[in-house]
Amino acid sequence: MSSYPYVRIRDDIKKRILKGEWLGETRLPSSRDFAKSYRSSVNTVEKAIKELCADGLLKRDNRRGTFINNSVVSLRNDHRTGLIAASVIGIENPLWANALRGIQNVLHLHGFHLLGFSDDRSLDKLESFVESATAKRVDGVILSPIFDRKQEERSRRICEGLTESGIEVVFLDRHPYDSDIPFVTSDNIAGAYKLTKLLLDQGHRRILFLRNADLSTFHERLLGMKQAYLDAGILFEQHLDVLIPTEFEDFKDEFEAFADVAGAKIKETGCSAVFAANDQIAEAAIAAFGKLGIRVPEDVSLVTYDALNLNQRLKLDVTGANQPFYDMGRTAANLLMNLLEGKEHLSVPGSICKAEINYGSSVGHRHEADIGWG
Repeated sequence: MSSYPYVRIRDDIKKRILKGEWLGETRLPSSRDFAKSYRSSVNTVEKAIKELCADGLLKRDNRRGTFINNSVVSLRNDHRTGLIAASVIGIENPLWANALRGIQNVLHLHGFHLLGFSDDRSLDKLESFVESATAKRVDGVILSPIFDRKQEERSRRICEGLTESGIEVVFLDRHPYDSDIPFVTSDNIAGAYKLTKLLLDQGHRRILFLRNADLSTFHERLLGMKQAYLDAGILFEQHLDVLIPTEFEDFKDEFEAFADVAGAKIKETGCSAVFAANDQIAEAAIAAFGKLGIRVPEDVSLVTYDALNLNQRLKLDVTGANQPFYDMGRTAANLLMNLLEGKEHLSVPGSICKAEINYGSSVGHRHEADIGWG
């Protein structure tokens, strides 16, 4: 049990709501009245109320007061199983574990149970997940789709199988551009723009963008990078977008080969900075730097996405964007609840959560004339 007073108050209010203590359009007691009842401060009660509003259980009118979101409370009915399935890239990854935690916290408030899966970037496992979710008659699915250039039709068929079964679906983190399925992701364009601008402001001009796949998230980060170049009045040279294809998105079995090719590209371009599309690619770039005798940030600067994961694992301080996976999970779950209520009709079915920039020690000042190793 949490030791925070607001958590105790939040959970008690939620329990009272689900028991039907307040019905219809009955206004809930004021925060001041709740504070007296719980022998707590108004600020503590306000924090509990705000969380319940954020999770969709309550709704607040600044003039009228706080009310139950009846469409949520009455959401569960006899023909529902109360099960939501979520498939993420890897449960063992702290980032994806945070996303599942965010999903579960929202579902708990709405009286649903979470079935968590990990596809480990395997289409076979993803297909098995879809078959299992359909067989269990889950009410909804939150899914991080897999993009495999060699099996595009199969990837599409797996996702279509869910929607054809009448199951509501929300994509998490990545999404196909030609799909109408709602999605939740981080602000890849804005985050990449900020990281690129940081490098440009430090005098870098040849910034190599390193990726291993054609994911929507990678393309958005590349777009943010190109926009920063455009706004700075600098031409982005297309050969600096370096795609080194791997058989699997998680290329742990191809890591050494990828690092060797990345090292060759880094040396060939004579770049002064590397923008890694994610933390695994950044780790491969670091391995390539080691083999080439390149120092960070003295010889080359490095920025990445999911810096927190990389820094915690390798005990480093790399500059990069940290995606808010917990908030992304919560947002995806709330969006799915709205779909199940039939009240989500968005012309642009996408939600974007803000990433935070970690300003580490991997970016140094650079004049192109100073490059001596390329």
